[in-house]
Amino acid sequence: MTRRRRLSRFRDRLPAIVAGALVVAAGVAARPRTAAAQACCVGTGLVTPARLRTFEDRAVGMQMRARSVVGAFGQTGSYAASGPGQSEVGFEEDLFGAIRLGRRFQIGVWAPFVQTARAVPGVSGFGGGLGDVAANARFDAVDAGTHGYWPGLAIMAGISVPTGTPPDEAGDPLATSGTGTGSYEGSFGLAVEEIVGRGFVSATGWISQRSARSASGVEQSFAPRLSAVLSGGYTFGHETTVGGFASLLRQGDARDAMGAIANSSLALATAGAALALPFWDSWRLQTTLFSDLPIPGWGRNQTVGFGGTLAVIRFWI
Repeated sequence: MTRRRRLSRFRDRLPAIVAGALVVAAGVAARPRTAAAQACCVGTGLVTPARLRTFEDRAVGMQMRARSVVGAFGQTGSYAASGPGQSEVGFEEDLFGAIRLGRRFQIGVWAPFVQTARAVPGVSGFGGGLGDVAANARFDAVDAGTHGYWPGLAIMAGISVPTGTPPDEAGDPLATSGTGTGSYEGSFGLAVEEIVGRGFVSATGWISQRSARSASGVEQSFAPRLSAVLSGGYTFGHETTVGGFASLLRQGDARDAMGAIANSSLALATAGAALALPFWDSWRLQTTLFSDLPIPGWGRNQTVGFGGTLAVIRFWI
């Protein structure tokens, strides 16, 4: 979860974004399958490890995430590295589960636990707690690799509930106990994916909308957020999968009673690589490394960092 540089409001205007992406192994190691079956479910697994494959009925898992902040984008898109005595490291442990309701429809839930260690010259702090719980649904209208050259197509929707503590309600000077946005948020997305042999490519786009909220006595509303993820990879023998991804985030200015809040828009670009390994008959391990791109003009009002994720998933067929 990225954060604004201004500590007192960095999360009030920032919804949770894709916390990194995951490459999903495309089958069970004990059951060899065709190349198409191996690659068909991997692409949008870069977005969430809770996605079920076509032959899976349900899954549960845990993901751990760490991210170190090295700088921030300003209001105009300029980038500056963190100064002496400034540091921020975020940690997250996510519990998730998914279940299939019919051949093409699946639903999932996601519960994050967030911690932040932050320091500025003369002051440091550490805090955390439950973040914003989310639920999502996915409908695979067309399965990749089943209609010749036609790509797969999926429709997705999600909602997050403000179960976390917004930063303006945090009880410490550096707002390290802030763990949520303070808003409900609904999302709608489309995913297109194609497979070629053992390779795959996937493009996913989302539009999300936060509910208005009052922060420090000021009512604020938020522009829709647009995000996209492009991913690709290759599945080797024994269903080990490697891949890469790039994501983009854009959101317009927030508004208050006086109108648009100038220079409050958000933008960020992130890239990374991932590896998925099956083990035993019904488990898989997924890990990613990622970095925000500190290129002037490519971001606004966002911290810039690097980190990684590690997820362990148990699935049932």
